[in-house]
Amino acid sequence: MLHFCLNTPVEMLWFGEFISPERDWKHLTRRLFEYEMMIVTEGELWIADEDREYHVGAGEYLIMSPTRIQHGTRVSQCRFYWMHFRCDALPASISLPPLGKFADADNIGALARMLLAAEAEQPRGVRSLYLATQLLIELSRGQTQRERDETAGERLAGSVKTFVAFHRFSQIRVADIARELGYHEKYLSAVFREAEGITLKRYLTQRRLEEAKRLLLETDHTVAEVAYYLNFPSPHNFSRFFKQETGMTATQFRATFSSPPPASS
Repeated sequence: MLHFCLNTPVEMLWFGEFISPERDWKHLTRRLFEYEMMIVTEGELWIADEDREYHVGAGEYLIMSPTRIQHGTRVSQCRFYWMHFRCDALPASISLPPLGKFADADNIGALARMLLAAEAEQPRGVRSLYLATQLLIELSRGQTQRERDETAGERLAGSVKTFVAFHRFSQIRVADIARELGYHEKYLSAVFREAEGITLKRYLTQRRLEEAKRLLLETDHTVAEVAYYLNFPSPHNFSRFFKQETGMTATQFRATFSSPPPASS
C-alpha cells in the first residue's frame, strides 16, 4: 500500500493528458524521481519498474513510486491522465494500492478536466494543487468502496493472478500456487473458478499462450528461444502446445500476424 499525508496539498509538479501517438508506441525508459499517477480512460497501458510489470486497463489507475527504471514493456494503445507529484507518507491521511480501479469515472474525468484548465490558467497554482489532492482523495474513496464490495474469493483470485503474472516465464502448476499462498489445491481451484468463471488450470494455459504470442510478435527470438524463455522442456514440446492451442504452428502464427515492415520512401 502507498500512504500519503494530505494535511497540506500534494506538491504537484506536472499534469497532462496523453494519447498514444502511433500503433507501436511503448512508454519511454527513464529514471523516476517522484511519484507518477496514471489514470487510464481508454485502452491499456503496459509499464514496469525495477520490480514488477503492470497492466493498467481502462477504468484503472497506477501510482508508481520513485524508481531507478520506469519503462514500457509492451506496445500500448491507450489514453490516460498523468501527474507527477511529491507527498509525505506520514502521518498517513489515505492509503492506496499502487494499482486499482476507480469507481466514479465521471467524477474522475471532471476533476481531471478542471485540473487541466487550472494548469492552463496558472501552472502549479493553488487551485491546481488542491484539485490534484482531490484526485487522490477520490481514488481512495473508490478503492474503499471496491474493498467493501469485493468478496474474499475475488481477493484470493486477485492474489493468484498477481502470482501468475510475476512468474509468467516459469512453468508453474496449480499445486505451486496453492503451496505459495497457503491453500489446499482443490479449494484454491474451486474458489478461482467461482470468482473468474474459468478453471485455474485453463487460466494458466491461457496466460502462457498469451506470453508466447507476445514474444513471437514483439521480439526476434527464434521459436526455440521462445520455448526456452517460457521454460518448456523442449522446442518440440512448445511447438506441440502452441499448435494444439491455436491450430497453427508458431512460425505460421508469426508470419500471419506480425506487422509488415514499413514501406521504403
